[in-house]
Formats: sequence, C-alpha cells, structure tokens
Amino acid sequence: MINYFRLSNGNSLVDLPGYGYAKAPIKERDAWGRLVEFYFNESPALRAVVIVMDIRHPLQDMDWQMIEWCEAGNLPVLLLLNKADKFKRGAAASARLQVVKALREVDLEIEVMNFSALRKTGLDELQLQLSNWLAPDKDVDQERVAD
Repeated sequence: MINYFRLSNGNSLVDLPGYGYAKAPIKERDAWGRLVEFYFNESPALRAVVIVMDIRHPLQDMDWQMIEWCEAGNLPVLLLLNKADKFKRGAAASARLQVVKALREVDLEIEVMNFSALRKTGLDELQLQLSNWLAPDKDVDQERVAD
C-alpha cells in the first residue's frame, strides 16, 4: 500500500511499503518492488526520495535498486540511517562514513544522515532538507511531467 500524507502547504509526503530487510516472504517483497517501481515511473510530481534504512544493515540490494531508480529519474536522494541510537556516537559516525565511502566507490554523491526517532537525532536536519525540497518556488521537474 502507498500511504499519502497531505501537508498543510498542499504538498504530500508519500510512504512506500517497507522492503529489503523486512521479514516477509519473497513473493510479498517482489510485489512491493513492483509497486515501488510503478510509483517511480508513474508519479510526475515526485520531487525527491528519502530512503530509510537500518544503520545496522545499510545498503541492502533493494536499497541499491531504489538508488538506481532515483539516479535514472534524476531525483535527489537522502539516505537516512535509522536507529542510530543502537550505536554509540563514534560507531554511528563510522557506520555513516562506511556508507558514504561505498557510494563514492560507485561515483555517487548522495547525502547520508544518521537518524534516531527515539532520540530525535537528525530530526532538525531532516526537516530542513524536506522544507528545501518542498519549497513553494520549487517547480515540479517538467521533464518528468512530460514523460
């Protein structure tokens, strides 16, 4: 299921189903993948993507697939390494750097942020990034609309 959350400024945040590390049957995960791919290909108003992944299990195969879809659609991406509270500060910073290094090895410059809903780590930075992406003067990519 795709969940839409209408914001007071008229924009929407869209939550796509979990995937990858989720403990679900392969058939169900494949269905999620098809649903996400359909959304990426058919949503002309899609402006940017936040990929939320467990900091303890980053960059799984489906994460790379999402990144590839974003790159193909010329969409800005933020990788949100969730559950950063599971690590001490130094270990969390090291995990983030490992993800940044892995992205650079394939020539991708994608913002990576540690996040903890429990401790609200990274919340202000996430809100700022979303505000920038959803600013009223940001036009929907006309090339994507025409496709």
